Amino acid sequence: MESIVRNQATAAQVQRLEDAIQNPLTGNSWPYGHDNILQGRRRLPVYGRYQEILDKYHQSQVMILSSETGSGKSTQVPQLLVYGEYASGLQIACTQPRRLAATELASRVADEMGVVLGEEVGYKIRGDKMVNQKQKKTRLVYLTEGVLLQQLGTDKNLSAYACVIIDEAHERTVDLDLLLALLKKVVSRRKDFKVVIMSATMDAKLFQDYFDSCPLVHITGRNFDVEVLHTAPGETGSSFVVRAASVVVNVHEKDKPGNILVFLPGEDEIEKVCTLVRKYTRDLDVFPLYSTLPGSDQRLALTSSGPNRKCIVSTNIAETSLTIDNVVYVVDTGLSRQLIYNPRLRLNMLEIRPISQASAKQRMGRAGRTRDGVCYRLYSKEDYDRMASSTELAIRCVSVDSVILRLITMGYRKVVDFDWIDAPHPESIARAAQDLRDWEFLKDDAATTLLGRLAARCPLDPIWYRAIETGAKLGCSMDIVDIALLCSSPAPIFMRPAQYRQVADLAKTAFAHPLSDHLTLANAFNAYMHVCRIHQQENGPNFDLGDWCSEHGLNMRALEEVRKARLGLTPFLRDVAKIAPTRASITDMTSVRKALAIAFCTHAALHHTGDVYRTVHENTPALLSPGSSLVNACYEWVIYTTFHTSGGKQYLQISTAINADWLVELPFFQEARLPKTGNGALRQPNVKRSLDDAKARVEASKEN
Repeated sequence: MESIVRNQATAAQVQRLEDAIQNPLTGNSWPYGHDNILQGRRRLPVYGRYQEILDKYHQSQVMILSSETGSGKSTQVPQLLVYGEYASGLQIACTQPRRLAATELASRVADEMGVVLGEEVGYKIRGDKMVNQKQKKTRLVYLTEGVLLQQLGTDKNLSAYACVIIDEAHERTVDLDLLLALLKKVVSRRKDFKVVIMSATMDAKLFQDYFDSCPLVHITGRNFDVEVLHTAPGETGSSFVVRAASVVVNVHEKDKPGNILVFLPGEDEIEKVCTLVRKYTRDLDVFPLYSTLPGSDQRLALTSSGPNRKCIVSTNIAETSLTIDNVVYVVDTGLSRQLIYNPRLRLNMLEIRPISQASAKQRMGRAGRTRDGVCYRLYSKEDYDRMASSTELAIRCVSVDSVILRLITMGYRKVVDFDWIDAPHPESIARAAQDLRDWEFLKDDAATTLLGRLAARCPLDPIWYRAIETGAKLGCSMDIVDIALLCSSPAPIFMRPAQYRQVADLAKTAFAHPLSDHLTLANAFNAYMHVCRIHQQENGPNFDLGDWCSEHGLNMRALEEVRKARLGLTPFLRDVAKIAPTRASITDMTSVRKALAIAFCTHAALHHTGDVYRTVHENTPALLSPGSSLVNACYEWVIYTTFHTSGGKQYLQISTAINADWLVELPFFQEARLPKTGNGALRQPNVKRSLDDAKARVEASKEN
């Protein structure tokens, strides 16, 4: 390795190291099978362009690499730069938009480099990491964009890294857009720091212009061809679910061997297709794949192999970076569930919509990685031509509270004038600024408070840090921490398999709290932790923890991730926020509900009729979620975690009944802030009447 000088590496030097008798990274002999893996890598289009990539990398601090899906960029470019930057003594970071992609790529690249995962090659995702920190041995880290943003919050120059590789740049997540803007500033401060931006379908010119006409390497070609067949719906008008299942059955019966990958919008559609395909085929192993699926089941879909052909039925989680062996046939419905955010109503709308041309190309590229493939598009060529060229930017489809707080904390108070690659909608920025003031994170002059600065450093959404701080004052900080992590978990802790939903809902009632969905989640987590302690006792009862979770309708993987996330959050709470670990009485959770009421004051609703509530400041009707413990209880006031639409109806998701007495002293509920009509009349007179009654009760209790 000593022969390679930083910024002078050549492809020939790298190849000599890979051909050496010993692994230059470990000093040990290469593992069995290294030669076969190496020859396979060298057939990838990206590998053949190593020298051109290095030349451009040496010439500029920022470069863009565009190549077709399946060219090997996500695995080969990071390996190349490990050798190129080895002399710097610093790490290479490669970001991924999804946790599963980060962990799977790290595992694959560790195998290709002949090292142990967690040593020279590792990963970092929220709540989990495999890196060698003590010896600073890890040279390549795959990590999510959010994790790298957290690191930027404590080290604005990313001093541990020689280079950050942004992979799948076309996805343009909120974290990615903020990350690109902040990396641009790191580049201006650190002349030894480099950025590589990679994607198969991005707008390369947009990124080139943003990074001052940085160089571009475009790699054409793929190892294998993919034939695209458009199969527009016929006169039968059958649903895309039925048509997707029909294509799979037809491929299995008539086409040559090769695994099948199907793209569908969501879990419900996936389970329906899985059921149909299993019913009408034999000797076909069918696996669902979506983000809320337990991790063990996700890995089963990715890695399982046997004598039968395999069919993976997935959301767009399989569009990027994941390699599923021997996929030859792709069935693309042309649809995905897309999030749209209405800042005026704080309403999240998750709707099934046509994908973009960029997504269609990504899906097509999943075929043909091991041999020539076929992509069946369940839409016409004309439909494809009408698709948007790229997916709507995430930064214009979600709340930007955490983004705005992070920027202001870093000193960028004029967020409208910030150097965005694409700015959020002004109304989203205005809503975020107002929320941050209501949560006491910003002063009127837009300066951050101490509370705001701590919230910006917390890995949870700002509103959850406000809840934890409030819980600390009321003696229930750890109860709120658990609830915050449970509500923030990417996978739900309660399982509802399509074929066992009634059984799962019945199992959930064992943990139900009549006043709070938040406490229902906490009850389930506390039960799991209690059973874990019993399970770990030296002379305790002998039982299978996974079986216990299945019997109680719980997702063990999600619960374990919450447990790990709590351990990961502890140093921040203890050393940075200085929050003492306290818990409410097991017989009285009033303090927890009060903490949630104060923290989520901007997410309050008043009972209207039946299970219909009206959000207080937006005056919008919504139902309680069907699985809520509060259904049919008709509590006067509730707070909720999120407000969303599903099936054409609006729902309050994860709700807790609260007392108006806890709200009356908050600035957010003073009469001047209550919504009014154009002539100055209150939109919801019942809100003021309820608050006035509560105020009278509070005053009376003070007098007594």
